[in-house]
Amino acid sequence: MIRFNVPTIGRKDLESVLYCMVEDDLLPGARLQEFCTLLKGRLRLNGVTACNNYLSPFEIAMNLIGAEKGDEVLLASFSRPGILKALVKAGMKPVPVDIEEDSVLPSIDAMKKRISPKTRCLFISHMFGIPNDISAFGELGLPIVEDLDGSLGSTVNGVPAGSFGDFVTLNLNDCSIITTGTGGMLGTSKREMRVRLSDAAFGEQLMSDFNAALGISQLVRLDENIKRRGEIGKYYDGAVVASGSSFVDRDENKFFCYSSYVVKTETPFDECERFFKKSGIPVKRGIAKPLHQLLGLDIRDFERTERLYQQVVALPIYPGMKKEEIEEVAKGIRSIL
Repeated sequence: MIRFNVPTIGRKDLESVLYCMVEDDLLPGARLQEFCTLLKGRLRLNGVTACNNYLSPFEIAMNLIGAEKGDEVLLASFSRPGILKALVKAGMKPVPVDIEEDSVLPSIDAMKKRISPKTRCLFISHMFGIPNDISAFGELGLPIVEDLDGSLGSTVNGVPAGSFGDFVTLNLNDCSIITTGTGGMLGTSKREMRVRLSDAAFGEQLMSDFNAALGISQLVRLDENIKRRGEIGKYYDGAVVASGSSFVDRDENKFFCYSSYVVKTETPFDECERFFKKSGIPVKRGIAKPLHQLLGLDIRDFERTERLYQQVVALPIYPGMKKEEIEEVAKGIRSIL
């Protein structure tokens, strides 16, 4: 079987971690500071902190915007289940809304209807490495927390994904476009929040230099890996056009990093999964389950989310794929989708 995803960890990454071990730099220190500085510059942010888990950035962000236990967070139902878990762990009440037509973005109109005195912020993800300009959500007058998903390195009109809102989170596990083994990042574009952010994460919440050393090495090679992902993705693109399937959320003004490769198809997912498996190719749904299903909400309020959930198929893509594996996936796209 072709692997669905393989973390891009090479010799230089291992050397970076080994030097850290030899020097006994395992606690938060200089390497963590360097990692945060690199992320801050890359995303054009005013402040960044990195934690040893993905849940802490959510807790810190909610604290910085003054949220109290039970306050509501509006977000698209077409979001990762891990986000639901993180928000609940932070004491928030997630309120999913339907998405825009032909987009993974939450519907602005749907958000307007769900705003209440308990609404504390909006949470918006840049999914699959495909960024979106979310400036229009500012009209709702609420703090915006972005999640980079796999979109580190993606831009809209030259503006990095993650620099539109008030705060940005990033998962750094082994399924992310860069990994520190475990952990998460929280950044802010607000100058007045910079000092508060650096003071908010402390002690056992902070990422160790051991993990940060891996993150630094990964960031150094990010552009190289994005270039390779782009070469594979564009090869797949030709197969999608030939298959009659369609893309998700594509615009000419976007530079996306192909952290995931998703296709919108009318072929039922069970059939896709069965036929691709015969060729040794694993496929997945775009997301495991939309949030409204996990929360037991009425699907009639989430018609566009339900439709996209049924249509989107995710295919293997990672820099280490062999030529014959790439060609096999493209062949499957043309013949199955």
